[in-house]
Amino acid sequence: MNIYLIKKNTNTRIEKIINDYNIRHNENASLSLIINNNTLELYNRSIFHKKTIKVDFLSKQNNYRCLKFKKKHEALYKALGIKKNYFPYVIDATAGFGKDAFLMSFWGCYVIMIERNPVIAALLKDGLQRAYKNKNIGNWLKKRLHLIFCDSFKMLDMPILKPDIIYLDPMYPLNKKKALPKKNMQILRNIIKNSDNYENLLNISRKFAKKRIIVKRPSYAKPLLENKVKFSINNKNNRFDIYLPF
Repeated sequence: MNIYLIKKNTNTRIEKIINDYNIRHNENASLSLIINNNTLELYNRSIFHKKTIKVDFLSKQNNYRCLKFKKKHEALYKALGIKKNYFPYVIDATAGFGKDAFLMSFWGCYVIMIERNPVIAALLKDGLQRAYKNKNIGNWLKKRLHLIFCDSFKMLDMPILKPDIIYLDPMYPLNKKKALPKKNMQILRNIIKNSDNYENLLNISRKFAKKRIIVKRPSYAKPLLENKVKFSINNKNNRFDIYLPF
């Protein structure tokens, strides 16, 4: 994939990620990847004075959500069916920037993120490598959260064990009555282009998962497969539709 590369510092670790994912420099690209001292960051060149985006599993936002966690307030926790002696093995087939995957791993699940876009995968890989080295979360994160750079539509052919749960968070349909999505989601839309048949991905997931498939949807949107939803768990702005395997 071609993107505008800015090398502010020499970092062999990050340069290896860029080479591994075959990311190439393009002078005319509107998005840029910036190699800073120890982080890889995404920047929209067409909008000046905007902050860069990086995957930071050590962010204040992650910290706050983990520290303030209460089971009764977390719809995703309920959707996963976590119990005292049950922590499911989850495939996050639409990884994005990894926020939900990190949360699931924090709760004790073993999570594999699948991401096919090389730029997003590179940001995730950088974030994981930095977090693995952290003395507070590194040890358990290495055991529970991993990344595969591949297309989720090909998961049936991947040499991985069948998961208990497959988690899908498709790009939300735009709601004309609401404000534009947050900065991170706008850039994600720009990169991914949202041309996928997520109904097909759901059906592939139903062939692979052992126990359930969880699909995150905004409260205003219809289910991907309306007559196939087993049950739903709602919170203020979105819901989690639960489907059973074939």
